[in-house]
Amino acid sequence: MKIWNSITAALVLFFITQSAYALDPNEPFSSYIRRSFTQENGLPTDIVNNIVQSQDGFLWLTLGNTELARFDGQRFTTLPVAADMMALGPDGDLWVGETTELKQLSPAVLNQFGPLQAISHRTGIGVEASVQCLYFSRNGSLWVGTSQGLYRFEHGVFSFVIPQFSIQRIEESSNGDLLLTTSQGLVVWDGWRVLPHPELAAQLGVKAGEIFHVFEDSRGVTWICTGLGVARRIGNSIEKLQPWGPKHGCVRIYEDPQHNIWIAGSGGLFRATTSALEPVITSVKVRCMYGDRDGNLWVGTENGLFQFQDRAVRTFTKADGLPGDVPMTVLTTHDGALWIGFNCGGLVRFDGHRFRTYNEKDGLLNSCVWSLAEDANHDLWIGTYGGGAFRFHNGSFTQYSKAQGLPTGTIDSVVTALDGSLWLVTAVGISRMRNGQIRNYTTADGVPFNQSITLYEDRRGGIWFGARTGIFHLDGDRFVNVSSIPKVYASPIGDDDSGALYVSLFSYEDSSGDSNGLFRFENDRLIKIIPNMFLVNIVKTEQGDLWLSGEGILRVPANRLEQAREHDEPLDFALFGIADGMISIQVGSGKPVSALTSDAKLWVATIKGLAMIDLKRLPKTDRKPAIYMKEFTVGRKQQLPGQQLVLPAGASHMELNFDAIEITSPEKIRMQYRLDGVDTEWLDVKPPGHAIYSTISAGTHAFHVRACNRNGIWDRTGMVYLIIQKPFFYQTTWFRLTVIATALLMVVVLYRLRLRQATARLNALFDERLGERTRIARELHDTLLQTIQGSKLVADDALERATDFAHLRGKVEQLSRWLGQATQEGRAALNSLRTASVETSDLAMDLRRAAEEYSLNKSMTVKFLVTGALRDLHPIARDEIYRIANEAIRNACEHSSASKLEVTLSYAQDLTLRVKDNGVGIAPAIIAEGKAEHFGLQGMRERADRIDSKFTLVSSPDSGTEITLTVPGVIIFRSTRTTRFKRIKGMLFRDRDDSDGSSSGIA
Repeated sequence: MKIWNSITAALVLFFITQSAYALDPNEPFSSYIRRSFTQENGLPTDIVNNIVQSQDGFLWLTLGNTELARFDGQRFTTLPVAADMMALGPDGDLWVGETTELKQLSPAVLNQFGPLQAISHRTGIGVEASVQCLYFSRNGSLWVGTSQGLYRFEHGVFSFVIPQFSIQRIEESSNGDLLLTTSQGLVVWDGWRVLPHPELAAQLGVKAGEIFHVFEDSRGVTWICTGLGVARRIGNSIEKLQPWGPKHGCVRIYEDPQHNIWIAGSGGLFRATTSALEPVITSVKVRCMYGDRDGNLWVGTENGLFQFQDRAVRTFTKADGLPGDVPMTVLTTHDGALWIGFNCGGLVRFDGHRFRTYNEKDGLLNSCVWSLAEDANHDLWIGTYGGGAFRFHNGSFTQYSKAQGLPTGTIDSVVTALDGSLWLVTAVGISRMRNGQIRNYTTADGVPFNQSITLYEDRRGGIWFGARTGIFHLDGDRFVNVSSIPKVYASPIGDDDSGALYVSLFSYEDSSGDSNGLFRFENDRLIKIIPNMFLVNIVKTEQGDLWLSGEGILRVPANRLEQAREHDEPLDFALFGIADGMISIQVGSGKPVSALTSDAKLWVATIKGLAMIDLKRLPKTDRKPAIYMKEFTVGRKQQLPGQQLVLPAGASHMELNFDAIEITSPEKIRMQYRLDGVDTEWLDVKPPGHAIYSTISAGTHAFHVRACNRNGIWDRTGMVYLIIQKPFFYQTTWFRLTVIATALLMVVVLYRLRLRQATARLNALFDERLGERTRIARELHDTLLQTIQGSKLVADDALERATDFAHLRGKVEQLSRWLGQATQEGRAALNSLRTASVETSDLAMDLRRAAEEYSLNKSMTVKFLVTGALRDLHPIARDEIYRIANEAIRNACEHSSASKLEVTLSYAQDLTLRVKDNGVGIAPAIIAEGKAEHFGLQGMRERADRIDSKFTLVSSPDSGTEITLTVPGVIIFRSTRTTRFKRIKGMLFRDRDDSDGSSSGIA
């Protein structure tokens, strides 16, 4: 079992170290990148007691006395949980201890703010005792060391294991035994019994209470911290590491994932070598050490928190044997050697072990090397400032300058072409050397005068160059400007298998940034790839990754530049800079400035040294960045995030703060956010993220945040946080449904009302027409038809006695009189059908004309009187009044035997019509029955009722008959002012005229 446990631990350690961004044990400690955190840059308290890392990436610290803090890589957050010590459980729970109580924090609450939901566990050790250390063994058990013994916590229960001993440290050996450092020295618990080791203190020459920590590393070596120093036991032999003595006491030991052993002693922090201790931090009291999941070492002291991380970029300078600190250009040749050109420092060859410098003493007559190239014959070509070009062949240099036909001795760059020719960019133009002949291209050949030029040959042999006025292409024997590329400073730096050209553009005048960055030029179309970054060189690895140099060093995963992306689709790339060990991110001005050697090392010339990245040791992580919400501001009120954000109705201002967890390289994190329903595209933001929104629509909105990890790989899904904007009552669904239901109900009610009114009007019209037809039929039957029937009888009688001339003449005369009477009776029937709309709109004139026509050939005096100002009358009511008056006048003229007829029409608040005669009157029986001989009286009353008017009839044999009709003004008179209600009413109840000119209702 012990052997199996050792093998398992070794395998786990192996896989951990393969993925770690590790501290290289072969590098001197001075090469590590060091970051420090104190109260001046955000650490709440300078005393750091314990450090662990949770599964989401947060670094957790216990500070000062009982303070718990969380670190996301850039900012510290204090949590309202008291803690003296802590440990991380195998399931991700964070356990913190304080005196006699333990608190368990689940992973779900570790990224929250404010009060954290914790499960409290009472140890039951008593008020006199206290918890001193926590430890999770490999089987998942939690061991609690107290001042009165050892406890084990399993299945929610504390059990007492070892009494009496004050447990100060707990470690686990490779065989599963617990190594307990107590006030009485080392004690081993094998799971069944306690095994004291008093002989250990004697062997080291210290007291039992001066053994402070016992630890077994991954190789099976046991390390012992004592008051005199550190010792290690291999097998049965014990070795005391130097220095050893009273001033070199050791308090704690830690092994990082790369098997480095770190010692915290009274003199500071040390790293154990094969035979001694290497000082790391001196004059600092170290309290704890911790290696995070990326292989970084964190050291908590009484003077702050320190981070040590391996340097991704190492920079070589004069101190490493170079002739200067300003390399201009680098090149890898066929034999695997690296060549470096320096600004007036000569030419350097690096074979992987040492640097060899060539300068004037070696035949290189000008040591200001600006460019390098290797031709098909493996000869090295060197472009210099003032000395022309040199060919290095078989250890000797050959110069090509003005004497050989070049226009100047200043060579900016050298390009060896596929056809065997050599292109040289000079201070005044471009020259081409082929078969020993030099051709100089000038402005007459399309080369702009006095411009900085970058020359590039693509994979198909095409020659391109960039200048301050855009990109030019060799067409035949002349350079032609590419019209589809902006006329700004441009530099072609590479191409791919599809034939696309990569071009860097830069313009001071373009404030929008549309013409700044790296572009892909394909099929005469320019596509932006990386905005606002000018890059000058591309190197491709065997795995297909692209390394671009310019403003820092960029790594783009394979095929990312060729892949089509959406408008706001982010590009995966990692940027290396000062935080990775570069002294300066500004590259040299020579060509080329970067090269890849066969041992997978990238070399870049910068203005402060030669930068190198060992690609084999550079780790890659596929781990997604952990994004979390920090705090919100709604209006002027700040609040902590919960499961979702609920905004009150009418909220007009909202600020969202969010961040990503990255403790190794927080500067590499890039973030984007978008609020559904508000943002049409993703918005870029630098961590910590901050988004501001004004009034948003009511409803549920999804707030999306995505980020890239430190290797530049984006998590396209990211985090989604719900924001609920509460509506006003009139914005709620129930209110809208109520309004819709009410509107539908009103439409139904109005429709039914309208239908009822239309039905009533149609019924009235039908009744009116039926009554009119009945009246006319009876009128015709009682007058015209009777007269015609009588005329027929007279004519028949005349025919029977046709031989009696006198009798015949009398009958013909009688027939003539009866036909005349029939004519008058027919005319009277026609007059009764006439309406005001047919004649005129003047009621008084129509009544006057009717009175005159009916009284024609009558011995009757007609008096017609109109009082009051004439007013516009509603045509429907006017027709009804006319019909009533017409019937009354006709009856008076035909049946009253009157000598005098008075018709009065009075315009006042109401309209009053009075028709009076001095005839024989109407029999009381007929009036009581409500009908006249020819149904005229009944028709007048029905018409009066239809227009809501008052109809009165007074008749006697002595005084004649008087008919009075009073029509309310609101019905008969048209108003000159139209209210909004009447306009709406008119729109809802507007009727079209019938074919006979009458209207079906009154509006």
